[in-house]
Amino acid sequence: MHQPPQGYGQGPGYGPPPGQGGQPGYGQQPGYGPPAGPGYGPPPGYGPPGYGQPPKKKKTGLIVGLIVGVVVLLGLGIPGAIFGSEYYSSVGKAPVSQQPPAECTVSPELLNKTFTTSFQGARDNEIKAGEIVTKQQGCSWLPPESDNVHDRALQVMVYHHEGPDAEKRAAESSTGSAAPSERQQQVQGIGEKAVLVSLDTDSAFSGAELRVIQGVYVVLVTYKGWDKGFFTNSPIPPAESAEVAKSVGAELVKNLPR
Repeated sequence: MHQPPQGYGQGPGYGPPPGQGGQPGYGQQPGYGPPAGPGYGPPPGYGPPGYGQPPKKKKTGLIVGLIVGVVVLLGLGIPGAIFGSEYYSSVGKAPVSQQPPAECTVSPELLNKTFTTSFQGARDNEIKAGEIVTKQQGCSWLPPESDNVHDRALQVMVYHHEGPDAEKRAAESSTGSAAPSERQQQVQGIGEKAVLVSLDTDSAFSGAELRVIQGVYVVLVTYKGWDKGFFTNSPIPPAESAEVAKSVGAELVKNLPR
């Protein structure tokens, strides 16, 4: 509470204004108002009669407020730090020292568009049944270690049929996803026959798969994953995953031995 100054209401400019028309103003009638003369009111440093020193403010509310504030900040800060740490963690890996074999070599320019520039190695296999031979060559790529968003993978499989009826076996092979027909789309201009399959789901997982037949070869390209967000992940745009699968497939078919 502010203390009234000494002599409050006693000097010029204080007190109620005079009335209109020469009549005494309200509060100026005899018997009302403060007695004339300086020094009216309590001595300096005291409040009006009947009040002692103003009570000291308690600090309980301030302390409680500080505690609540700290708890709120901790409650917000800890989850935020966890989410931040997860968001900025790498989704990629360092590349292996091995170079891709000729069967599944993809140009650096195209890999840059896929965000999967880190080669993760190759694997090969051979299946023989008498004169019937099927050779398999697979390769995979992931994002580089510096990427914390594009959690995607590019995988390539090249099947080479040899022996009797090699082309027929290639054409009739069931390599690839057993996706419903409504998720399959014929693609013109890539190999002898190409089918694009959507891998999109109701979740963030998405992608596309391309299966191409070219003579005795079957090429399978799979591009899948999602984009990492701070709170939720996002699917790869369908048009983007489809374009990646078709572009990689077209490049691989072009480089197949004739």
